[in-house]
Order: sequence, then structure tokens, then C-alpha cells
Amino acid sequence: MLAELEIVPIGTKSASLSPLLAEVATLIHDSGLDYRVGPMGTVVEGDWDRVIALAKQCHQVILQSADRVMTTIRIDDRKDLPGLGRITQKVQSLEAKVGYPLKR
Repeated sequence: MLAELEIVPIGTKSASLSPLLAEVATLIHDSGLDYRVGPMGTVVEGDWDRVIALAKQCHQVILQSADRVMTTIRIDDRKDLPGLGRITQKVQSLEAKVGYPLKR
């Protein structure tokens, strides 16, 4: 399963969110799940229970420092491709179809 996590702290005293999101990045990294950080969210790959538990942890750690947190989770789950590695295979498939490497 792939899940894109977008966690937005609201009600912080600073305009910069990166110090708070660094805590989330550390949680994701330490989870042992494969992930890719993007400019507006992070894609994590793993089984349902581990990914959802991680999303909850990330949400709760930000809630400790912000008055409000908005967390969005987008899930791509396939029965016909249950194994891991889709986090890179999806991009490689698209690159093969366009015929050149895409910016990452």
C-alpha cells in the first residue's frame, strides 16, 4: 500500500513549519518503511497497520506543538500487486512511457 501523508500544523507562532515537520520526517525515517519526501507531502509504502499507525503518530506529534493539525491521507492499495517496491515502480513505469527521466 502507498499512502501520501500531508500534515499541516495550524496555530503556530512561527511562519516556518520546517522545525515541526522535521519531527515528522524523523518519525517516518525511523519507522523503517520506504518513503519519498515531496514538497507538499510524503509518500510511505508498507502494510495497512504500519502505515496508519505511523500517520497517527505523525499527527499526534504535531498536535503537541500546534493548536490544530490538518492531516490528509491518500491511499493507493492494489490487490493484484501486494508486494513492496511500488513506490519506485510507479515512477519508472511513467518514465518508460514518456521516454525520459522525470525530475524527482
